[in-house]
Amino acid sequence: MIPAPSAPRVVLGMTLCNNARHLREAADSLVGQTCQDFVLLMLDDGSTDDTERVAREYERRDPRVRYFRHERRQGMVPTWREVVEIAVRDVPRAEYFAWVSDHDRWHPGWLARMVAELDAAPDVVLVYPVTLRIDEQGAPADKEPRTFQTVGITDVASRWRAFCRHGVGSGDMVYGLMRLEALRAAGLFRPVLNPDRLLVAELTLQGQIRQVPEPLWWRRQSAVASVTRQRTTLFAGAPPRWFGWPPTVQHAIAIVHAYRRAAAPPVRVTAPRLGWMLALYLVTSAWRHFRKTDASKSVGRGVDNAKWIKKIIKKGFHHAVYHTLVGLRKLQGRCRRAGRRAAAPGLRQGRPLHRGCRCRDGRRDQRLPPAVLALHHAAEGQTRQGGNGPPLGGAGDLPRRLTIPPRWRPVRPCRGRAGRTPPGSPAGGGGCAARPRSSRRRGRSAG
Repeated sequence: MIPAPSAPRVVLGMTLCNNARHLREAADSLVGQTCQDFVLLMLDDGSTDDTERVAREYERRDPRVRYFRHERRQGMVPTWREVVEIAVRDVPRAEYFAWVSDHDRWHPGWLARMVAELDAAPDVVLVYPVTLRIDEQGAPADKEPRTFQTVGITDVASRWRAFCRHGVGSGDMVYGLMRLEALRAAGLFRPVLNPDRLLVAELTLQGQIRQVPEPLWWRRQSAVASVTRQRTTLFAGAPPRWFGWPPTVQHAIAIVHAYRRAAAPPVRVTAPRLGWMLALYLVTSAWRHFRKTDASKSVGRGVDNAKWIKKIIKKGFHHAVYHTLVGLRKLQGRCRRAGRRAAAPGLRQGRPLHRGCRCRDGRRDQRLPPAVLALHHAAEGQTRQGGNGPPLGGAGDLPRRLTIPPRWRPVRPCRGRAGRTPPGSPAGGGGCAARPRSSRRRGRSAG
């Protein structure tokens, strides 16, 4: 048997309500913590199942466990407040406090890690781990963990702004380990709707919130939380008259009473700054609530459709510009070629006679038929002689101007390779004195 600590630093408050089927698993994961310096207070809110029998069994077996019971159900808010009051009364030297549920599961090193984080950072008032969801049978649920912390933000207004804009998972943070003094200054659990979010908001005013990146707590998915359900579970009898107001309005009124009208508020905030902070809280909370409604989903679908239409229009515009530019480029080439043909109607520029000959723009083309090449070189020899006497190569009987098809007509006479007679040309012709095609042919001898 583990002896009870004489002056425990940590108090764990477990509220019980008809969850005997999961109570043993939750209690075993808590009494098996590696950090033994704690007391577990069990407060039964009038359970009608075997909760009392199981809880008293742990009380007899472990001196760190203490059991208390309501004869009649009081509700969630009175029960959560009372277990903190019992901790302050029975364990006056306690420094840290954490609410624990009767149906969840904790890692054996959960408490040791939480205590170490609070001991290392005096400015942190709340520390909690990454939370994983499990179903009724203990299997992992398909739900991403929520993350939020304000570590390193020392300014009160900046912390409040971060909480209003990005603060999610108040239901997870409220089960973290807190400094008992800061918890008492935050009013424990105020009688409002969504009291967990109001508590985290007040702790944000007092200090920083730290989230341990390791998953050390498995939270069992139970009934879906809603404002309508809270109207019947937070209090056993008739709810307060202000429960008909929006939860954020209730929170704003409670903060004004606690931080402006109180004689000794936990944190002193000027009236203009507090007004700005509450306005930001109301606006961001209303926007978060609107994002969950069907109207917000309809607006989101409309925005998605508008983005899709914009994407299609942008794509069509880009295609139109591209094809327009390409068409203009083609039209420019056609106009240039038409102008050249108009300037020299009998010539076809840019077409060399055969391989090894170069045209005006330096391009090469396929080989011409041998008969056409023979006529071309005979005409070239006649042109070189100046038209007086027989042409070079003994082709004096050829006409002075040969008719060569426009497709193969050159821009200027081609100078073939020296000493080389093209196939089909007359013997002893002048030949083609063009430059060699590559350096490896320059060393060939003529003849």
